[in-house]
Amino acid sequence: MSWNPTGYEFAWRVVTEYRFWLLEGVILSLKVASVSMLLAMALGLVVALGRMSPIWPLRTLASLYISVLRAIPLLVFILWMYYGVTLVSGLNIDAFWAGVLCLTLQYAAWLAEIYRAGLQAIDKGQREAALSTGLSRTRAFGKVIWPQAWRIIIPPLTNNFVGILKDSSLVGIIGVNELMRQSQIAVSLSFRPFELYTAAMVIYIVLTLAIARLSSALEQRAARSLSVYTRRRVSRTARSLGTAA
Repeated sequence: MSWNPTGYEFAWRVVTEYRFWLLEGVILSLKVASVSMLLAMALGLVVALGRMSPIWPLRTLASLYISVLRAIPLLVFILWMYYGVTLVSGLNIDAFWAGVLCLTLQYAAWLAEIYRAGLQAIDKGQREAALSTGLSRTRAFGKVIWPQAWRIIIPPLTNNFVGILKDSSLVGIIGVNELMRQSQIAVSLSFRPFELYTAAMVIYIVLTLAIARLSSALEQRAARSLSVYTRRRVSRTARSLGTAA
């Protein structure tokens, strides 16, 4: 049996012909993913703190946000936001920001649970010890809890950034010319779907591998920073005990 039963004639030169189109799509995809991820990280932390709050209404509201946003398919959410909400409210939302808003709101729900798991993994005794030294709750969080939780959070954050990069392909349905939409336009002009979609697939693989390498380097750096910080704290504590003695 032939490996090419249809006798398809490959024309990889079409990828070179549309290379600038694909490059523009890559840049816009990275822009959508990066902006959405930064906003989702900030909002996700707020939601996570609300989820851990002792105030019942705040905790319930945060839990409801997480449950509802994670249950909605992203494609449905994008279409509802761009076409439905704008029609009802009369707002004229730019397609780029509509896509960013949808990605931000949905991924913030996933990141909130990641933050919560990372923060709760830190022993409560460390928080109590930090407070006993005279640190405020805010400073104890920033100086003691967060640096340790950040090391735990980095790997799942990377996975979510990869996910948000791939899901950025869905915003093309509302007219954002990211990589997938640029590929579709090129296919409609060249009638070469195999070559152009293969190129798009390879680009996504390369971007994903690059993000994974960057995450590994960031994780190692965070581990070294935490180790140095811990040694300094131990040394400072030992000196203070020696002085007291």
